[in-house]
Amino acid sequence: MTSLDQNGLQSQTRCPLSLVAITGTRGKSTTAWLLYRMVRAQRWSAALWCSSGVFVDERQLEGELQPWTSVVRALRTGDLDLAIQELEAPVVATVGLPPAIYRAGAVTTLCGNDDSCLLAPATRYAARAHEIVARAIHPHGFIVLNADDPDVLALAEESHARVIFFALHPENPVLRRQRDARQPAIWYDDGVIVANRALYDCHAQFAWDAQKTEDDALPNSSAFLERAETHSERDEFPVIAVREAPVTLGGALLFQVQNVLCATALALGLGVSVPAIQATLRTFLPTHDLLPGSCNLFFLRDLIVLLDSARDPWTLRTLLRGVRQTNPRKVFVVTHGFPWLSREDLREIGRILGRVTGMILLSEPMGDERFGAFREGVVENVLPPVIVTQPDLPQALQAALALARPGDLCLVLASDPWRTGETIRRIIAGYGT
Repeated sequence: MTSLDQNGLQSQTRCPLSLVAITGTRGKSTTAWLLYRMVRAQRWSAALWCSSGVFVDERQLEGELQPWTSVVRALRTGDLDLAIQELEAPVVATVGLPPAIYRAGAVTTLCGNDDSCLLAPATRYAARAHEIVARAIHPHGFIVLNADDPDVLALAEESHARVIFFALHPENPVLRRQRDARQPAIWYDDGVIVANRALYDCHAQFAWDAQKTEDDALPNSSAFLERAETHSERDEFPVIAVREAPVTLGGALLFQVQNVLCATALALGLGVSVPAIQATLRTFLPTHDLLPGSCNLFFLRDLIVLLDSARDPWTLRTLLRGVRQTNPRKVFVVTHGFPWLSREDLREIGRILGRVTGMILLSEPMGDERFGAFREGVVENVLPPVIVTQPDLPQALQAALALARPGDLCLVLASDPWRTGETIRRIIAGYGT
């Protein structure tokens, strides 16, 4: 065994604790919460350490490091079945992780096929952190990787664990090879999440490997082995139609479909039942109090309000693709001024937002030079939207919601997601819905 790290974790040379690590530049919070809800739907006792705190079963604990140490202790004594840890890249890249401590892990995305993000210093931190996480997965465990992101694929070489790939298309070349080799995979096909038998049997295989390594391996491993031996011989299994998962907005938000794929892969690999997974996906919606900074959804009669904390052009580009695929009548964008971006990047933000058919409402004043750069980007589009400056966020939101009509979508870009979410909640409550 290696020495303890600052979180009370040890390198495991035999059978690891039931710890799951989730990291990535986007989607890790949503994936972590999805998995946590799936595990709880399975009636397992579980813990989650994420950006909004430490949760054990249905309650939030005070603090972070001390409660997490108690969580690890409870895993060792068997008082908890599973613990999920959302890992932030700067911390992992700076502090590191002991090798082979996690039973399972996932990397949601790095750049998502957008080479411009590779130039950002934060991306280099993230890439280094992802390698550390890949090496921290136990050889008898598994790691879930995004086959649609070339910069994530390379992590398969960094990990000694079994690899599970997910992709948005069944003919993704990497996924296709994985399927042909009868290795675990999950994908999106014509509106349906589909998994292969190798993924369905993944937990049984882990239990078998662990049992060969340590006599008192995982509880109920024989039950999962029996499950693998007795179910149908089909090689592919539909899990759920994405139209049943509100978090995806009917499949329009492809980045949320990817999060669903990742969380479902983790859940199946851990032995969560398909009914528990389906029940979670049919009811889950990310909220600003539990997932600040994630893509949050609000509904006002027939109007969709989408709150996100996209901070750079490449994440905003992905978000706008999803917005356009919802086919809204008009889009009202409420945005801050991106003060941390260069003038060139701000112009690109304007160009991306200028593709919407509706209105852009600035929720804070910009200097003349920065407003000029933003406007230059907006008017590069053939039919640019109107730009309106508002004194502050509440007035910008009030104006957008007053102008919007059924079938429209209001996109809110927040520098302070929790405060913005609270403001949206209060305004919607004032409408009596």
